[in-house]
Amino acid sequence: MRYNPNNTTETVRPSKTPVSEQTTGAKATNAEASVKRVSFGAISRKTQDSKTDYPVLPDPNGQATEIATRILERTDEFEALKGALETDKAELKLLSTLPYFQLNHGNHDVPSSLSVPTPIGEVLVTFQNRYPGLETERQLLPILGEHTSRFFRQSFKVEIDGDKLPAASAQELINGLQELFARHRSLDALKLTESIKPVPEFHAARHLILAPEQNLRLNEICPIVAMVKTKGRK
Repeated sequence: MRYNPNNTTETVRPSKTPVSEQTTGAKATNAEASVKRVSFGAISRKTQDSKTDYPVLPDPNGQATEIATRILERTDEFEALKGALETDKAELKLLSTLPYFQLNHGNHDVPSSLSVPTPIGEVLVTFQNRYPGLETERQLLPILGEHTSRFFRQSFKVEIDGDKLPAASAQELINGLQELFARHRSLDALKLTESIKPVPEFHAARHLILAPEQNLRLNEICPIVAMVKTKGRK
């Protein structure tokens, strides 16, 4: 056979791997790379832009609509003003931090604030004796060195969720806890906050077991927490 330079057809060599095995291998590779998914069947999916439909407040004279309109308008104005105010406060605190340390360097009795007088009044930048917690003291060591353990210590609070204690053994657990802390002369480290509050089922059951007038009277004693919300309702 003579060589023909115009012939660009390449000779295809047959693969030694059967076609069925090639296809199976490709499917296996795709299956391994795919994200494993759980099938939810007929369970309906919640759309991101859906919002709950609530009963509409009766408003025969339009008073509630007028008030709600003012709330929405003033909320927008307040949010814009609040954002600008927070930005100004942050900038002023940033400007004041270094001078605060410079002016009070070497003093033990340090005033809590710096004054910024203006033509319309005085603004104080106050530096409180409050600090956020740190996960580790590692970043403090290069600055404080041997003084780190003197000025910083581990701080923690242990809380007990009384609702999750078994009712039959709750008193025994509390008694044992008090005895343990009393043995270590640390009983005053235990702080108690207690109250009488409705069970979770009450919020729905009250509408079944009480008349509206009874619910209103009960609300004067144990008021339900109510908020006016404007976010995400437009």
